[in-house]
Amino acid sequence: MAPFNQDDERERAMISALNLEQRPDRARHEEDGHLDFPHGGYTRRLLFECKSAPVESDFGTGRDTGLAQLQRWATMHFVFAWFQPRDNRPKRIWYGSPAMMRDWNLAEQAYLKPDLALLNLVPDAVDDRVVSAILGDKEEYTFQDLNMLLKNQWNADKKKGRPHNLYKVNADIRSAKRTEDNLYSRRVAELAVRDRIRYLLARGGTVNNRKIFASYVMNHCVEIHPPKWAANLACAIGEALQQEEQLPHQ
Repeated sequence: MAPFNQDDERERAMISALNLEQRPDRARHEEDGHLDFPHGGYTRRLLFECKSAPVESDFGTGRDTGLAQLQRWATMHFVFAWFQPRDNRPKRIWYGSPAMMRDWNLAEQAYLKPDLALLNLVPDAVDDRVVSAILGDKEEYTFQDLNMLLKNQWNADKKKGRPHNLYKVNADIRSAKRTEDNLYSRRVAELAVRDRIRYLLARGGTVNNRKIFASYVMNHCVEIHPPKWAANLACAIGEALQQEEQLPHQ
């Protein structure tokens, strides 16, 4: 029998234990679960991020965590659970409100800031000399020249926010019926180099599987005790929302 260590299995166990709900159409990068919580005379939909780990271990954040993800997490509620191998029941669970997770979130954003500064500054430093070094010293460039640099980066991809083929759009010397016959100026070549640098830096502008230390969770979050996991979570949420309302508005 394989050890119980699949994130999806752990997530389902946490969702079930805490009586959270999941949208059937949710994407993998969206919330793990939600709870429609009555408070102050109206119902709020609280979005949850589930993190699990073996007993006594820290909690991973997943791959390619960038600033946008951290900003999204800043408004979300976290639940953390420890599991024993080959067991689909949480051993211990903690709840972390947005306020409880704020110190960790801000520290992670600060960790990324130098990389993000480079992402904004370096592409603008591309000049004629850099274009010649990367693509050759020419007055016009072929599709093959730019494609060797950019690969699929300028191809149309609606899922990535590129509805048009930029190899076609940017063909300023010759826009041919076949993309392979397009020709481009040095100005477009410079744009291509900048776009490639932005792409490469953006890939480095994320961090892979940074840890949320168990010590942080135990010191900042509220432990939810069994057997009434869901009822005790509701109590912890209610107290956290009350405390949130008492904080001065920033």
